[in-house]
Amino acid sequence: METKTKQLKKDLLTWYTNNKRSFSWRNTNDPWKILLIEIISQQTQINRADTYYQKFIKRFPTPESMSKSSLKTILKMWSGLGYNNRAKRLYESSKLLAEQGFEGIYPNFEILPGVGPYTKNAILSFAYGDNVLAVDTNLQRIIIRYFGIDNTKDYLREYSDLLLESIKSEDLNQAFMDFGSSICTSSNTKCDICPLEKNCKKYFVNSKNSIKKFKGSNRELRGKIIKLLIEENQISIKEVEKKTKEDVSKIITAINGLQNDGLLKIRKNNIIEIISN
Repeated sequence: METKTKQLKKDLLTWYTNNKRSFSWRNTNDPWKILLIEIISQQTQINRADTYYQKFIKRFPTPESMSKSSLKTILKMWSGLGYNNRAKRLYESSKLLAEQGFEGIYPNFEILPGVGPYTKNAILSFAYGDNVLAVDTNLQRIIIRYFGIDNTKDYLREYSDLLLESIKSEDLNQAFMDFGSSICTSSNTKCDICPLEKNCKKYFVNSKNSIKKFKGSNRELRGKIIKLLIEENQISIKEVEKKTKEDVSKIITAINGLQNDGLLKIRKNNIIEIISN
C-alpha cells in the first residue's frame, strides 16, 4: 500500500502539472477569496461557481464590505445558485470575520457558519500553506477506486502523512479536485485516458443515495418564495399561493423551514419578509 500510495501521488501530480485548470482564485492566498469560492462552489459546477465568484468578489472584496450589506442583497446576488442557506452562512461569516479577522480565529475556521472539515482545510492549505488534505468527494472517489476499498477513513488515517510528504499540499489538493472533475468523475469515467489506470483497482461503488428531483420539490418552492420576497419585500401567504400555484400546506412547510433557517420571518396577518440585519 505504501508503494502504491507513492505512485498515486507521483502520477497524479505529473498529470496536474500538465492539465491544471486556470482560475483567478487559484493565484491568491487571500483567505476571504478562498472562503468565498469554496462556499459558492458547494454543490455547484465549478465554471458556474466561478461566474458568481467574480460577481461577489467585485462587490465584496473584503469580509467587512459584505458585513455592511444586508441579507436581502446577498440573497438577490445569490439568486440562481440554490441552497440559500449557503448565502446566509456566508453573510454571517462575514460579520464574524469583520470583528475578528482570519488571523483572529486561525486555525479554527470551523467556527465560521457553514464551514466544515473540508472547507476549513481548503483555507488552511490554499491560503496559509498548511500541510493538510482537503478531503472532498473527488479525493474520496479516487482513493476508493484506485485502492479497491469501501471507504477512505482508515486509509487516510494511515497514509495522509505519506501523501503530503515533500510536496505542497495546495498542489495535491488541487490535483485531486481537477482529476476527479475531469477524469475520475462520478459517472462517465474516462478510464481509457486515465494515467492511473494501470495501477487502479477500478473499484466502482454504486451509490445508494438516489438523486432527489428538483422539479416540484420543497427546495424549488423555497427558492420561489425567496425570489418573491427579493422582488416585493413583503408578501402574504395568500399571495404566495396565488403566484406559485402550490398547495397551501406545501407553502406553509416551505415557509416554516425558511423561518427555522433564519431566512425569513412571519409577521401579523400572515405577512412574510426576509430577516433584516
